[in-house]
Amino acid sequence: MRTSARIGVAAAAAAALVLPLASCAGGESEASDGQVEISFFHRWPNEPKNSYYTDMVAEFEKENPDIKVSVESVLNDAYKDKVKVVAGSTNAPDVLFTWSGSFVDELVSNDALLDLGPWLEEDTDFRDSFYPSQLEAFEVDGTSYGLPVGMQSKLFFYNKDVFEELGLEPPATWDEFIDVLETIQDAGMTPIEYGAQEQWTIAHYVGTLNQRVVDPEVFAADQDPATGAFTDEGYVRALERFQELAEYMNDDLTAVGHEIARNAWIAGEAPIMYMQSAEVGYFGDAQFEYGTFNFPAVEGGKGDPAELTGAPEGFAISRTTKHPEEAQRFLEFLLSKQSGIAYAERAGELSPVKGAVEEADVPEISRELAQGIVDASAMTTWLDNAYDPQIVQAYLSETQLMLSGQQTPEGVMAAVQEAAKRVRDAS
Repeated sequence: MRTSARIGVAAAAAAALVLPLASCAGGESEASDGQVEISFFHRWPNEPKNSYYTDMVAEFEKENPDIKVSVESVLNDAYKDKVKVVAGSTNAPDVLFTWSGSFVDELVSNDALLDLGPWLEEDTDFRDSFYPSQLEAFEVDGTSYGLPVGMQSKLFFYNKDVFEELGLEPPATWDEFIDVLETIQDAGMTPIEYGAQEQWTIAHYVGTLNQRVVDPEVFAADQDPATGAFTDEGYVRALERFQELAEYMNDDLTAVGHEIARNAWIAGEAPIMYMQSAEVGYFGDAQFEYGTFNFPAVEGGKGDPAELTGAPEGFAISRTTKHPEEAQRFLEFLLSKQSGIAYAERAGELSPVKGAVEEADVPEISRELAQGIVDASAMTTWLDNAYDPQIVQAYLSETQLMLSGQQTPEGVMAAVQEAAKRVRDAS
């Protein structure tokens, strides 16, 4: 998501996508052997998910010899820019990845996605195979435009061995958290591993702190582009708490990518890291036992400390597809219970299909994480999916500067307020 550079990014993204997607865009052509060809665009060119989807496509094609699936993938931030260029156009992929929240809202507002309501009303068994809360996350004005593939939550993962050695317990309050961090630091270790090179990681920290600190009514009102003002003093306090945490993180955090930070945590270089539930699949090399705790309650905060930050992600079908039935068959295959079990086992993901994680051969922590999402009374949507892109860009770029000592919490919020005003004026 970009502001002043948006036109340039869009042009570059369009150029990058025309060649790989045009040959199969909208399923316009048939394969040479008479198969219907559909295109599939996702955001996982890395492992283990790239191999997982490669294998799933091969299995689908074996079971459906009349359909050929052409696959393209790019990483997270590039995907956000590129998919918005092609979605809804004649170059649109038939099946595409989408986040819930404002991301799917924007695609729908651009008339890019197919209404899945008639399909789900007809195939009620398929519709009812998902946990309702995960399915509802892809509805816009009561209409379904996407289907969930993975449940997501954000938690602090901690090294149980270090905690036991230092006599520590998972903290529930901010003061307890700071005491834990002080104890770890006094023992000569960096307490929290963090990579802030990619700005989406900043969104997860700040979004959670905002929810913990700001009055719930204000927090909700500021998510509406027509009313968002971000003038509540709680936003500054939330950023101050983030600054406080940064004192217990690795020094070079704005130059470190999330994957590098995660590998450092797995190697035992720091005992705590804020990560998504889906990342459990990467922990195979960890030589210690690990557990989780929710983001602690902030003293004086007005938000519910029991909320979980997170949201499902999933797939949608392009409005311009010429092969909706084949696209639906592909999604039914990808999102079946059997596939959900495989997704949990091979990719470490939490399937939103009822019973999939429970029946999968996965660590007990995966079942606990899945149940925690299902049982959660409320979920806090990722900040970068909760606000208009202009607000998101101001928030994340200015907070990144704050983490490197070049901005203040007040300065961050001044930039956010200016962006919010532009969005309100345009509403």
